[in-house]
Amino acid sequence: MLSYIIPFCIYLYFSLAVLASPTTRLRDVYHFPNGTWLENIAVRSNGNILVTAYNLAQLWEINPFNGNNSHHARLVHQFQNPGTITGITEIDQDIFVTIASNSLWKVDLSTTEPVVNPINITIPAGTLNGMATLNDSSLAISDSSLGLIWRVDIEQGTYDIMIRDNTTATSTALGPNLGVNGIRILDGYLYYGNSPQRSFYRVRVHESGNTVGQPETIAQGVLADDFAVTSSGAYLAGLTDNVITKVSLNGEAHVVAGTRNSTAVMTATSAAVGRTRMDGNVLYITTGGETQEPVNNTDHKGGKIVALKLDI
Repeated sequence: MLSYIIPFCIYLYFSLAVLASPTTRLRDVYHFPNGTWLENIAVRSNGNILVTAYNLAQLWEINPFNGNNSHHARLVHQFQNPGTITGITEIDQDIFVTIASNSLWKVDLSTTEPVVNPINITIPAGTLNGMATLNDSSLAISDSSLGLIWRVDIEQGTYDIMIRDNTTATSTALGPNLGVNGIRILDGYLYYGNSPQRSFYRVRVHESGNTVGQPETIAQGVLADDFAVTSSGAYLAGLTDNVITKVSLNGEAHVVAGTRNSTAVMTATSAAVGRTRMDGNVLYITTGGETQEPVNNTDHKGGKIVALKLDI
């Protein structure tokens, strides 16, 4: 009898594992046309999602509560094309700053129609990428090709180097010469990832942007572009590893969505947690699409927004 019970128990275990799989907690929110690479994401206070379409130099707003419906997506602004758009951060309610072709732009969504204006500051940058808000006027911006983090005061029109060390340094481990990538701020810490190093760091930071002490390594061996960070840990978007990895602040890491051979979150580029009562436990993920390493010879597709229900 035992010989029958053991196989049944194994079958039951794997059946329950499938039912509890992170894939069952995923849903596609919105698909973009073929060839669209989504780079970064921010969530408005009303719950709508802002995403930057990197290669199209476009900023889009998506209502995540209405499914994959074109009537609930609007083009907020078309920047000069050809061009690119990378990071985005909120500096005040419904006031955002984004990076278009290495220039900073203010996006005011507090009125019926968006108001988009350039910020009069020129930074001697390589490639401005991720961005986080230090205070009402100051930003932290990663420069992926110079391997450093800038501190920029958009009111004073000033900038200086905030961090430049081994944790932000560039390498060619992924092909292009890249260093520090995604960047976020939470509870007095600046969190950042270095993609080619497969490393995730944080450093204590004053509201002024001055760092306190030395950066500490949270995790190594985890590929990440940008990410979301919460009090329970960070959710790293795993690019061509095609996964979302949760890293707790003590360094423990485990995959919560996707697999190397899955298209569920293929080329995940960034993530952000919902801000309303309906989606405070939802992680929104952007992808670059199935454009670089298609799985099982599937058709190439554009980037998308994916919603992952979190266990929080």
